[in-house]
Amino acid sequence: MVPFSSYCEPLGKRPADWVWHSLRSETEERPLGAFAGIWRSYSGPVKKDGDDITENVFAFMTCGPNTLETAVAHERMPVLLDKEEQFETWLRGTEDEAHALANPYPAEGIRIVQRGSSRQDLLEVAED
Repeated sequence: MVPFSSYCEPLGKRPADWVWHSLRSETEERPLGAFAGIWRSYSGPVKKDGDDITENVFAFMTCGPNTLETAVAHERMPVLLDKEEQFETWLRGTEDEAHALANPYPAEGIRIVQRGSSRQDLLEVAED
């Protein structure tokens, strides 16, 4: 798992509209969540005919999109975990139990907290 309090998705191209998201919470500004990730040790060349190396490599797991604008634009979204029992299942459950968590996060559970290149935190604007 890779923890996050917000994450960014580009929308469009050249220049991309960078859209930052966080989970919604009644009690926290940016609650902690986690990306579901996978990893393994890789041994082999990085480039064709290159030297062999041994490295731990990882990736975030993705699933289909929810109805949030940025997720729909990409036809995928990261698998987001936000509950202690999900963390436990991802780390210690069976393969089938963990795979059952790979679903789109509900759109109503996510909010946009920054958009564009202005770097203006939309949560700060809302407080003014």
